[in-house]
Amino acid sequence: MSTPGLFIAFEGGEGAGKSTQAAALESALLADGYHAALVREPGSTKLGDYLRSYLVAKKPIVPLAELLLFEASRAQLVTERIRPLLDDGAIVIADRFAGSTVAYQGHGRGMDLEQIRWLNDAATGGLYPDMTILLDIDPLVGLGRVNSRADAADRFEDEEIAFHKAVRQGFHEQEDKSGTWCLVEGNHSIDDVAAAVWARVNPLLPEQNVVKLACAEMG
Repeated sequence: MSTPGLFIAFEGGEGAGKSTQAAALESALLADGYHAALVREPGSTKLGDYLRSYLVAKKPIVPLAELLLFEASRAQLVTERIRPLLDDGAIVIADRFAGSTVAYQGHGRGMDLEQIRWLNDAATGGLYPDMTILLDIDPLVGLGRVNSRADAADRFEDEEIAFHKAVRQGFHEQEDKSGTWCLVEGNHSIDDVAAAVWARVNPLLPEQNVVKLACAEMG
């Protein structure tokens, strides 16, 4: 029987560095000989990639439809990729997961949080990360990073600052309430943030039952 896998998710607002840090963690784990795999939301399946192309585009969509498309992508990702990888003993790293839906569609769009939690539970089948790393950054700083990129802003990056502040608050509320969320300040160099992420993840690698302890010790 294979060793049970480990599930780590990165969350945070626009420009926080989630994709960069998720990829850096995967590379570090692979270099150390771990079986690691990186997935992103929405995406990492044919259905997820198809839905992503619409969800990030500036095309008309009502909030409920937006929510349901994210949940459909998540259900496919969990069933097709995440659960099989975990069953095979892999360390799965997710660039966003259910916490983003609570923050963006719940706090940002103002949708019913209980409805979102119910849909998250249905889409994930009750599977949630062993650790969620919240990369925290002031929305103005994060959007400044985004605006410096050559590619055009997507649907969410183009929202008003009030939306992004509400999203940040939504992430903070989740971090405050969960013993498996760890906050990492994102307004530092890529290497410094990567070192802080590794300090939080490393205690989980030998034993997966020290998630709360690892978060509590790092503060």
